[in-house]
Amino acid sequence: MKKKIIFMLLCCTLVFSLVGCGSKSKKDDKGSQNSQKETDYSEYNFAGVRWTRDTDCDVETIYFNPNGEFQYSCACGSSVNDSDVVDSYSYDDTTKMFTLNCCEEIEDMITEIKLVNCDGEVLELDFDGDVRKFSVKGVDN
Repeated sequence: MKKKIIFMLLCCTLVFSLVGCGSKSKKDDKGSQNSQKETDYSEYNFAGVRWTRDTDCDVETIYFNPNGEFQYSCACGSSVNDSDVVDSYSYDDTTKMFTLNCCEEIEDMITEIKLVNCDGEVLELDFDGDVRKFSVKGVDN
């Protein structure tokens, strides 16, 4: 009797451990997402626009894709503020905060940016006390 109970416990443990090894996908076969909602920031003035600013030595371009992708680079194409580790961004309209979602943690990296102003022609962002003013470079259609 004792051997049957031990055997059943081992079988149950084996079954539960194998179930835990299954892969989780963000989308099922029909394309619907299980845990994440689709991102669409196209209604905001900042999205889909290439914003530029002149610095002392270079020109920087920042881009908030309506689907949540993020780019921030200088004229030569190199990333600014370690933006090459940013997978995506999220925006909270209540707090006016962008949160950068990174694939790697970098010490002292700014991952929250406050929207100060965006009127369609000018974009002002607060990078932890450093307010940067960008202007329109081009709009994606």
